[in-house]
Amino acid sequence: MKKSKSVLQRLIVILTSLAGIAVGVVSIFWRLDNFISIRSFIVVGAYYCLVFFYGIYGYRIPHGNLIRYLMLILAAYNVFNVTVSIYRWYKLPWIVLVTGNLAAVLIAYMAGRLNKFKKNILVAALVTALLLVNSFWPDKIPGVEASVLYYLDRTLPVFMWFTIMSIYFFRYQAHTEAGLAEKA
Repeated sequence: MKKSKSVLQRLIVILTSLAGIAVGVVSIFWRLDNFISIRSFIVVGAYYCLVFFYGIYGYRIPHGNLIRYLMLILAAYNVFNVTVSIYRWYKLPWIVLVTGNLAAVLIAYMAGRLNKFKKNILVAALVTALLLVNSFWPDKIPGVEASVLYYLDRTLPVFMWFTIMSIYFFRYQAHTEAGLAEKA
């Protein structure tokens, strides 16, 4: 039973990672087609390199530092996207700006308190809601057609968040057994 649960958990992490990578690749091509900067994808590439390092080797020794770094990379990516959007289009809805920045702050906050499992469930749910609002809030950006590819580009942080949350919540038990986190 325990072995099949572990295989299912790894499969979920792999599938969310692959979905995030696919969305990232589509987003790169969409941004190039619409003359939008792809500089932020250096951060996305580093993020998924660390995810795959964790998947291949890092999970063997339970620790929270790699998960912490992944969360901080995601927070930086989220802030970078908001600031680039402001610089390029100036008039974004206030709700997009607030939810994007607040999600980044809460992700960084959660990265600093990975040992508080039960309290982080609420923070994770709040971040998920903020990222979904940020991704799907209707806005009209001059010169950019709101298409499926546009919304896929905007949902990349959501895919990255689901990947890291599946890693965090599935591997938390191993961290507690290793004595690196408080008992939930």
